[in-house]
Amino acid sequence: MSETALTKPKRKTSADYEALAAQLLADMERLEAQMDKTYMESERLKAETQIIKAETEIIKARTTSTLSQLALQMNRLTEA
Repeated sequence: MSETALTKPKRKTSADYEALAAQLLADMERLEAQMDKTYMESERLKAETQIIKAETEIIKARTTSTLSQLALQMNRLTEA
């Protein structure tokens, strides 16, 4: 048998566990920061979407008004 098959796995020390816990905490903090950034970007995009929707409604209203005015003018011209 080879030597590696006969060796016991190295036991983890409290320092190993502390290092692992510190790494996990750092990963969690990084993920939380990334999540916060993603949330802020999402909120920004939602606000922009609301602005675009409002502007679209204004354009629709103006277009409808203009078309109605043109239809009235066309009716007047055809009736004359």
